[in-house]
Amino acid sequence: MKMTWVVLAIIVMAGLGYWNWQKGQEQLRILKSSGFDVTDDLKGEPRLVVNRTNKSVALVSANNYRVILMEAITSSEVLYDRGVQMDENFRIELQLVPSESAVVPIMYENETLARAALDSLQSAIR
Repeated sequence: MKMTWVVLAIIVMAGLGYWNWQKGQEQLRILKSSGFDVTDDLKGEPRLVVNRTNKSVALVSANNYRVILMEAITSSEVLYDRGVQMDENFRIELQLVPSESAVVPIMYENETLARAALDSLQSAIR
């Protein structure tokens, strides 16, 4: 009986994850239809996409998207939290000019993915 509940919970979680992914894809489609040209997809949560032509980035989540001009980004770095056994919560944090919200975190599964995304972002900003 316990195994049935575990399997059911896994199925529900997978279903919700898929539903969330579909909603994010819909937001990305809406962003593209508004004229945003995705030149780089840096993944993450929220999804970080770059438009090198218009010098902007967008953060795409299941519910909405937010476009940020590259000139509004004052700094970007990879940060993480120290865990007992290993480091965790790898993220890129974007520092924005004061008129925007101060810090924007983009979460990644591991340090390698976060650093690769940061390198791509910084090359687009240059």
